[in-house]
Amino acid sequence: MFDFKPTEDIISMSEFRTTLADCVARTAETHRPIILTQNGRATSVFLSASDWEAISEKLYNAEVYEDFLVGEGESERGEVYTQDAVKRLIDSDLKKLSGRGRTKKRTQKLAVA
Repeated sequence: MFDFKPTEDIISMSEFRTTLADCVARTAETHRPIILTQNGRATSVFLSASDWEAISEKLYNAEVYEDFLVGEGESERGEVYTQDAVKRLIDSDLKKLSGRGRTKKRTQKLAVA
């Protein structure tokens, strides 16, 4: 995803503070992150908002795909619930909630929503 250049993309925190505007422009233009160091050790990563958004979207999609694969495996193994069973579980949970100070009328609204 990134064409990382260690000689350009690793800088100290003090250099980052003095060149912040340039760092913002550079990450937006190159789409490469900047690794920030303190006392010679990497501590943070600075990247453009659009690149962060792209990374976040890929992570989300990977999680959704993983959930899909888990569900597919459960289905293949017969580890599924019928619609009636799901309704019974929901009704049971709603009854438990109503016992925690919720009124019956409020529980019925939850069931409808």
